[in-house]
Amino acid sequence: MNYLPSELISHIMGYLNFNDRKEASLVNKAWYIAYLHPSLQRNVVVKCKPPEKGSLPQGLLRRRLTHIDFGEGRSESINEDSLIQILKECPGLMELDLSGCNHLFFSGRFLERESDRHILRKTLLNLKELKLTGLRQMTDMTFLRLVSVCENLERISLASTNIIFGNQLSGLNQISPVIFQFSTFLKFVKDIAGQIKSIDLSYTTVPNDALDALASIKGLVLDEIVLKNCTELSDKGVKFLVTKQHSLKILDISECRELGTTKAFFATLANNLPELHTLLMRKCVKMSQCDISSLADFKSLTTFDLGEVNNLTGNDLVKGLCSKGPKLKSLSLPFCPDIPNDFFIQLSSSNYLLTYLDLSSCHQLSDYALQAILRSMTLLHSLKLPYCREISDFGILGYIPEQGVIPAHTFDFDHVGCPCTRERDSKIFRKPVDIHKEEKACMSIVKKSMESGQPLHMLSNLSKLEKLDLSSTIRITHVGLSQAIRFKHLRVLSLNGMARIVDDTLAIIAHHNANLEEVNVRGSKITDKGASELAMHCPNLTRLDVSQCEGLTNAGLELLATKAKRLRYLDVSYTSVTQEGVKNIESKFLSLKVLSRPYLY
Repeated sequence: MNYLPSELISHIMGYLNFNDRKEASLVNKAWYIAYLHPSLQRNVVVKCKPPEKGSLPQGLLRRRLTHIDFGEGRSESINEDSLIQILKECPGLMELDLSGCNHLFFSGRFLERESDRHILRKTLLNLKELKLTGLRQMTDMTFLRLVSVCENLERISLASTNIIFGNQLSGLNQISPVIFQFSTFLKFVKDIAGQIKSIDLSYTTVPNDALDALASIKGLVLDEIVLKNCTELSDKGVKFLVTKQHSLKILDISECRELGTTKAFFATLANNLPELHTLLMRKCVKMSQCDISSLADFKSLTTFDLGEVNNLTGNDLVKGLCSKGPKLKSLSLPFCPDIPNDFFIQLSSSNYLLTYLDLSSCHQLSDYALQAILRSMTLLHSLKLPYCREISDFGILGYIPEQGVIPAHTFDFDHVGCPCTRERDSKIFRKPVDIHKEEKACMSIVKKSMESGQPLHMLSNLSKLEKLDLSSTIRITHVGLSQAIRFKHLRVLSLNGMARIVDDTLAIIAHHNANLEEVNVRGSKITDKGASELAMHCPNLTRLDVSQCEGLTNAGLELLATKAKRLRYLDVSYTSVTQEGVKNIESKFLSLKVLSRPYLY
């Protein structure tokens, strides 16, 4: 393969996931050069710290970077000159993230040299996205200097940035060297109104009239606007926005707690935004007062998030999302405990194109409704069902009795994993005998059906599943987990808070899910043996959370670090692993980050 052209090797690498490409690039120099092809770096965000001594990392520059994030390091370590020097060497840069880099703006002299701005203006012609999140020291002057070198900017984020919203929104304010005014931002948007497509003003105090002034700019045609947790925003401001920006495709108004005072809120959005395909409204707590059935009027909606809203009625949701409503591909309704079970059954038949489904803490979701989901939604890539307390082995194993009624569960989950209950049998509180016998009889039928090869609508039938979260679904036991979690493409698995998970459970899961990259089994009963099985059968494992697993010791930590070659993050907090064991492993395996919080006595 070394004799093949570099372009052909790059094309072959394009079929690999990111981790496999990184491993392949270490084979030899020819493969490394092929790995640096721009087409393979297009969606790779590089988080780096500028060099302190001014020497540029040549290996980094050879990658022909398109996305750089400087927001992860300490802002004090980012030097203005070294940052400018790196930017001059990145003509292919498409995204620049300076979030939290306040040190760049302390002096007020950032990019004050015209020669630097002239060079960067020619170099950053491909820059499309600029993130300036969480900046407290940026002023009008430094902002205008920075955006002046980004002539082709299409997306900008000012989330959590300190912006002064005055009464003079017409742009008459003078340029200030000490504060950053919204009027300055309006001037900038007016200058590039024909090309700017996305604006993020999350976690700011943008008022209704300021949003109206922004939406009214002549020639501005936005595709996306993010207004997450804008506390001063009301229904009036959103109405100003949608009646003037009809081309919006993505609208994020999550955590705006004052929205939803008018009953026709959803109708207003649907009538004014014909191209809207993503609507995010998590923690908009008053939305249950609106006419949710108007969701059926959206023509292009494919992604919808209405999580953490109480008092949602099933009839309105069925009319809005299940009758003639939009055909969704992503739906998030986490922490909505009042949604009735009938809605989930209706949802499974009407929205079978879903690829992402989050029903966390939907307490009324039953085994019967889950089986309807497993039968219909075969395209799911991500399924989240943590804290769905009515789900049991019968649901994920696909068992439906002849009468169509799934047996009731035994009393109080058998108190499994509860440290405050007696281990011996109680003479006062006993399980209902008939229910216990019925459950055992049904489980024996399930086992016989699996042994005979009878087809069941099991969880494993979701052949495209890549992410699964069953955390704290404590009615699911070893039988269900070992038989139903068998996937070719599963990468992320979360089973936190499930005390019935033992070493054998984890060994079977690891054996049948070889492509796992991230596993969370916090609070289970696994020991060194189970962790070793996971490391042995899952070669792509990069992140593992085994915190609160008291059976894990220093020996298990050693086995994990030795066998899991790609492991980069390991949480062993509140286990039997000692601090000396952690230090020993971190000294041997420099690429492994071990998190260990000791018990507090």
